[in-house]
Amino acid sequence: MIGKILLGMTLTTAVVLKDGIIEVNVQEKRDGGSHVHLYVPATVATVGVHLAPEERLREHLRHSHEHLAIAHIALRELEKVPDAVLVEVDSPREHVRVQTLHGSFLVDVDDAGETVHVAVPIRAARKVIEDLEAEAPAS
Repeated sequence: MIGKILLGMTLTTAVVLKDGIIEVNVQEKRDGGSHVHLYVPATVATVGVHLAPEERLREHLRHSHEHLAIAHIALRELEKVPDAVLVEVDSPREHVRVQTLHGSFLVDVDDAGETVHVAVPIRAARKVIEDLEAEAPAS
């Protein structure tokens, strides 16, 4: 019995490590503001495509072939390039940075109201797009 539990834990860990972790961190800057900090296995996102109601998913994807193809190519190419800042905006009201770092796509926003950090493994994002492409009905 303990062997089965250890095997299950090992397989679960292997899947999580393969797909990576999605991180979401949002901190409101007002007094008593909320702070949400989540780590979610990226596998949840890839499995989520298959758990979505099929008819509703198909309806949303009906005219998305071109957009999905562009996203797929962009993510595939982002996996190949070295870490880079893709977009950076500095203004008196906010700072925004979008970058790739260690195989993840990072979005950081700091403004007067909140600080937001989101990190998504590029491989997991590509897998979601591939799964959506497979589910999309022909136009």
